[in-house]
Amino acid sequence: MRTSTLRGTTVALALVLSGASIAAGAVPAFAGTDPNPVVQDTTGWGQGPVTPVQSGASGLTASAMAPTISRSTVIERADTWVGEGIQYSWTDSHDGYRTDCSGYVSMAWNLGDSLTTDTFAGQGVTETIGKDDLKAGDALLNDSSGANGHIVLFHKWVDTAKTQYWGYEFTPSGVHHRIVDYPYYPGHGTFVPVRNKSVVDDVTKPASGKVFDRTRSTAGAWSTATKIDDNAAVTAISASGLKDGSMHVQSLVNGKVYDRTRSTADSWSSATPIDENGSIKDIASAALPDGSLHVLTLVNGDIWDRTRSAAGAWSSAVKIDDNGSLVDLSAAVLPDGTLHVQSLVNGDIWDRTRSTTGAWSSAVKIDDNGSIKGLAASGLKDGTLHVQSLVNGDIWDRTRSAAGAWDGAVKIDDNGGIKSLSSGSVADGTMHVQAVVNGDVWDRKMSTAGTFSSATKIDDNGSIIASYATGLPDGTFHVGTIA
Repeated sequence: MRTSTLRGTTVALALVLSGASIAAGAVPAFAGTDPNPVVQDTTGWGQGPVTPVQSGASGLTASAMAPTISRSTVIERADTWVGEGIQYSWTDSHDGYRTDCSGYVSMAWNLGDSLTTDTFAGQGVTETIGKDDLKAGDALLNDSSGANGHIVLFHKWVDTAKTQYWGYEFTPSGVHHRIVDYPYYPGHGTFVPVRNKSVVDDVTKPASGKVFDRTRSTAGAWSTATKIDDNAAVTAISASGLKDGSMHVQSLVNGKVYDRTRSTADSWSSATPIDENGSIKDIASAALPDGSLHVLTLVNGDIWDRTRSAAGAWSSAVKIDDNGSLVDLSAAVLPDGTLHVQSLVNGDIWDRTRSTTGAWSSAVKIDDNGSIKGLAASGLKDGTLHVQSLVNGDIWDRTRSAAGAWDGAVKIDDNGGIKSLSSGSVADGTMHVQAVVNGDVWDRKMSTAGTFSSATKIDDNGSIIASYATGLPDGTFHVGTIA
């Protein structure tokens, strides 16, 4: 069952979309591409009136509601409608946006309204640029009104001749990603290159950094960040709070896992290598009620589990999932002592349970969205399990009841530009979800009644690439970052 209709995502991509094309090797693979122009539509063109996004836009103008959005995010949003069979209509909507040419580009640009070809400039959204200035996420616009207007989202030049380009457009025959003659095919009016003023170039952020930890007190006050690992080569992190009040933070460096302990007195130990495999790509961890700690590693698309006993002894790693195609993982523990490990395969999420006797179940698919790029999980003291997924730069939350039934996914953050996420539970029964946006961390709280607060920026570092989250028995909550 598809749980969210937008199929693209933006997590973990740092594409530099500039010049004549996307950098070699960085071009996303889009299933809906058509390498040759199809027969051009000759009838049925047009567009409906300006309409607010149906998720409930405010009275702000479209330009005021146009958030800063990266070029790679625009392209990925555009691709979410390709191959979906969406019908061209002046009045219908999909994902809240009008299903015509200008509604489609409004969606890709994440605007607050479905604008029309003759209102993009008037609303202050676009400005005219030169042909040689075109970059991914810009557009070719015929700003006539009604059936005479049309807009095509620019992706990249076909070659250095710049006589053809790959474009995204919605015409009466459907949503296409195809080669288009510059500026557009004859007989459809005058087209000029334009740019959404809110679209920004992608910034290639470092793939590694140092580790910082930040504490939220029981009163809700956030401390300043403390550097706990100055290695600068850390590529992934995870953390777990143990029942004795200590906290363990794992860091991934050159494919190896190191564990660092924070005592109840708030002192940090040195890092200790616990897995020197050398080919580990990602990590997750979870602490059980019996005082043990599980550290999960992703190696060659498989998941391995390593246990630290309550006495502090580390076991050898055991393979618990030999899928071979896993790309991400998360883990969470429930009060009954069961451990849940989630894995990401082909954009879908699978959940696997370890019983209190140590037996692992088979994996069960809990989300077949097909376009998920990141995940996180938290087990709450009421026995529920929450799994968050990152789709098209937004965060969705899915709940497993204490009885084991999975609910449908609910969107809890529609920012559209989130690059990574984490979550953790607090001793009082609440949950916090973190989103990394433009190198900053935003925190969102779910109450014990299940209500999510607005997001609050808790770290404006500007260079953060990943985060972890975990609660401690004393009611404090820790969020760590790589920056």
